[in-house]
Amino acid sequence: MAASSGVREFPVIGRLIARMKRLSGRAELRGMDDRQVGQIAHEFGLSRSELFTLCANKASGGLLKQRLAEFGLTEELLAKLHPEVLQDLQRVCGTCTTTSRCAHDFEAHRDSGRDEYCPNTCTLYALKQEGLGRKSGYCCGSCGA
Repeated sequence: MAASSGVREFPVIGRLIARMKRLSGRAELRGMDDRQVGQIAHEFGLSRSELFTLCANKASGGLLKQRLAEFGLTEELLAKLHPEVLQDLQRVCGTCTTTSRCAHDFEAHRDSGRDEYCPNTCTLYALKQEGLGRKSGYCCGSCGA
C-alpha cells in the first residue's frame, strides 16, 4: 500500500537535522546567504536563531532518547503514532537551554528534577496519559495541565 502524497514524514526531519549537524553545523549555515538560511528554517518550522541553536546542540538527540525511555517511549513508536509530536519534541529538545544540566543529570543517574526544567515534560506526560508509556499517573503539575 503506497502512502498518499499528502502524508508528511516528520521523522525524516530528525534524520535530516542529524545529518546537517554531522556534515555542516553552524559554520556551514553561516556561509549561506540569508535567503537560503531562511528557507531551510522555514521548511523545518523554525526561526533562524532556532535553526542555528539546533545545529549547535549536538547532545540533544541522545538526551531526547533517554528522556523518552524514562516514559517508556521510543522515537520509533512516536514516528508511527504521532509523527508531529515527535517533530515537536525534537525541535524543543534541540533548542533547549538546559541541555548541559540534563546531560549532567543523566550522567549522574539522577532520576528526579528533570520535570521541573525539561520543556518537553508536559508533552511527555500527555503521551503517558494516552497510555503510550509504561509509567502511570498524571501530569507533574508544572505545566498547569
